[in-house]
Amino acid sequence: MSTNNQTTKKATEAQYWLYSTGNFANNIIFLMVGTYITYFYTNILGIPAVMAGLIFMVARLVDAFTDPLMGIIVDKTNTKIGKYRPWIIAGAPFLGIMFVLLFTAPNFSLNGKIVYAFVTYIIYSLAWTIVQIPQLALPAVLTNDLAKRTRIQAIFQAFGSVASLIISAWALPILDRLGGQDDAGAWFKFTLIFGVISAVIFILSAMSVKDVDVYNPQPKATQGQKKAFSLKETFSVITKNKALLCVLIAYGTDMFAYQISNSLRMYFFKYNMGGRTDLITYIGYASTIIGFALVVFIQPFVKKTGKKMGIILIELLAVVVTLPMLITGLKGSYAISAVMFTYIAVTFTWTFNNMLSRSAVLDSANYAQITLGVDGTALVNSTFTFVNKCCQAFSMFFGGAILSATGYNAELTQQTPGCLKAILLLCTIGPIIGYIASIIAMYFYPLSRKGEIEMQEKLDQMSIQNSESDLIL
Repeated sequence: MSTNNQTTKKATEAQYWLYSTGNFANNIIFLMVGTYITYFYTNILGIPAVMAGLIFMVARLVDAFTDPLMGIIVDKTNTKIGKYRPWIIAGAPFLGIMFVLLFTAPNFSLNGKIVYAFVTYIIYSLAWTIVQIPQLALPAVLTNDLAKRTRIQAIFQAFGSVASLIISAWALPILDRLGGQDDAGAWFKFTLIFGVISAVIFILSAMSVKDVDVYNPQPKATQGQKKAFSLKETFSVITKNKALLCVLIAYGTDMFAYQISNSLRMYFFKYNMGGRTDLITYIGYASTIIGFALVVFIQPFVKKTGKKMGIILIELLAVVVTLPMLITGLKGSYAISAVMFTYIAVTFTWTFNNMLSRSAVLDSANYAQITLGVDGTALVNSTFTFVNKCCQAFSMFFGGAILSATGYNAELTQQTPGCLKAILLLCTIGPIIGYIASIIAMYFYPLSRKGEIEMQEKLDQMSIQNSESDLIL
């Protein structure tokens, strides 16, 4: 008889925080791409807005195959340095390189630039898949406590908010110091600096949980007793998982709404607000403060409301706080107080909802494990990354198409009234529709607070049984 402590060891409070630093690297890259890649393509690289949107769409078609494939690969990974960490450590430098190339403007013809943008964006998307799917699945081995996972996500998002501060508040000033917002060399230098920083942080974050992320292989004597699931059974964690479907729709519509507003933020403040891009700085500071403040009370909040009701309440609030910016904008005179209130309030609702949704995705993996008997944590999380990237791409394509249709011209210092109105509506009405869709989806989410408590009891029982099996082996 031998004991195996690897399967029963849980992460410490310090490891929650060290692991979560990885989201700083995540958001530096994700938010830089989400906020500025459309502007970079149209104003620096010189690609038409509609073509930029097409690039994003094609990349998502590739992701439709690669994301779930990566999820399956990670679920089957079994190495001496862990289950999830090898992919993060190996993929981080690759992702950093592609981040830099994504914001590089080669001296090609227009067609050459379009091809370059296609190739670099698709490869960047693949690199993102390699790193983020295992990173998002890691909390499953940090703790079995559903409420505590939400707190881990809160810490995770808090570090992400620091990156949000850099992108929202400091990116443009840094670009100005590096050569200017319209200087291709400045964008290259910026992404080179933060690409290196992000790659290092990804690796350090993964190394911090090396004693927890240890894939515990079955002894050879019992390997034959373990059921081998067919491909159809493996994918049932997605196809027959009602909890996952609901949270993906809810998160996806919210993400779509947020990304439309986020990708057009630069345009809105530059054109609708008369060049007041300096105001973006304050949104970044607010995001950081909100991110760390939520760490304190999100776990008690979830224990009281459950994730289902929590997301519904937050989405209702998001609808309400978007109205001041819409109303003042339609009147033709943008009140800075109304605009900033909406952007900062939406930052709060987005951050809160993002924490709850990410935790709910992990819950849906456990839901499938209990109801279907199939463990596919990384595969389930691959659907989250896929939806994440799809919403980013669809919002950029939609926004780019509308800008082109309403006469956007990057060479103009001021856009037409029709284009300005389109930007306003895309930043307000579009998100409101997304928030309402999210509420509807979560109404059908099968896990109420009572359901979460019952599932927690089953997970605790399974953990005890697994520990007893390890002792016997």
